[in-house]
Amino acid sequence: MNLNKIIIPTFKSMFAKKLLALLTVLFFISSNKLSAQNVKYSLIVVHIDPNGAGEFRQKIMSYHFLNGIYQGREELLTVKGKQKDKDYVRTDIGTNIIHQNRYVITGIGNIIDLKDKKVLFDQKANLVRVSNDSAIYFTNDVFKGKFYSVYNFNTHQYSEVKSLLFKAVAGTEIEFDKSTSPYKLNFYPNDKKVMVMADAGWGQTITSDGRKPDPQVWWLDKSDFVFTQFNKENTEISFVKVNLLTKATSVVGKGVIKQQNNIGYFTKIDNNLSTYMFGDKKFLIDLAKNSVTELLFTYPEDGFSIECKAQPYGHIIKLDGKEIGKYHFQLKNMRTDHQIIGLVKELIVGTESYQQGLAIWNNNKPGWEKVDAEDVITLIGWIRD
Repeated sequence: MNLNKIIIPTFKSMFAKKLLALLTVLFFISSNKLSAQNVKYSLIVVHIDPNGAGEFRQKIMSYHFLNGIYQGREELLTVKGKQKDKDYVRTDIGTNIIHQNRYVITGIGNIIDLKDKKVLFDQKANLVRVSNDSAIYFTNDVFKGKFYSVYNFNTHQYSEVKSLLFKAVAGTEIEFDKSTSPYKLNFYPNDKKVMVMADAGWGQTITSDGRKPDPQVWWLDKSDFVFTQFNKENTEISFVKVNLLTKATSVVGKGVIKQQNNIGYFTKIDNNLSTYMFGDKKFLIDLAKNSVTELLFTYPEDGFSIECKAQPYGHIIKLDGKEIGKYHFQLKNMRTDHQIIGLVKELIVGTESYQQGLAIWNNNKPGWEKVDAEDVITLIGWIRD
């Protein structure tokens, strides 16, 4: 028997299998790299238009990134913030959201189409709910009265709801009566007024112009919610849980605050957990533990967590629990997505602060990239191209 004839083919067969396995691994690595090269994001940024100060014009820009690397920017449209000395389209009030990777719904209810580059809805209304094809609003106005309205994203039509039986999800049947001090909390089942609380707090005072926005509400279901009860001096905030069916109320917890120009907001995590951002403070409301905790770092979003309180070095930024940088910036001027974060850097000189453009973390490098950006009003968020 010729052993060479047996051993050599066996060796070749083993080598061929290993070579095939190696080529397969290299193919998948190469495929992953190729697919990674096609990751495109755009950061939607709003700038002040220096030529339109009287109308508070806002330039909406799209900053394009490929695999986290800056590719350039594009001006989408300019919107007027003031018309006849009244609010028109405002991206600087409240929290903006991006719907369907295309529409911006501002904090006062305006709708802006980023794709067709135009304003679709320029009225001011309280957003109640956003579904895939519509935005539902509730208006409670001294002159206009109370009514629901719907904007349909498919037909691009806005209409008031005439049916008295129409009920959106929670959030439309309560009212904070701000004509009294402290506020009263009223409930309107079947259009009948029922007072739930005689003392619903004094509300947040906006230090820049003295405005008094409604307290913020985190709805748990159709009859239960948590709202923010401010003391008169705006030095303490209580998170009060309310049941509309029984009118039972309880204080979940409290937090120490100071007056702010920016309106606070809830961010729901799950049915029992939510965070509340107020200035440079962030609170975790845990209904399961009936507790309120002031957080040192923001609750992770897309893996990123930010040191809440500004320090002499700014804020520490972490990704998956690991520190990746320190910058001076305002928490409201920071937006995240998967493996990427954008923020407006600031230079602090005494009590003054000066913008220094954008800082973008690209986890593909990994590292930070500086992008020039002047007079930023707000960062709206990321969209995927």
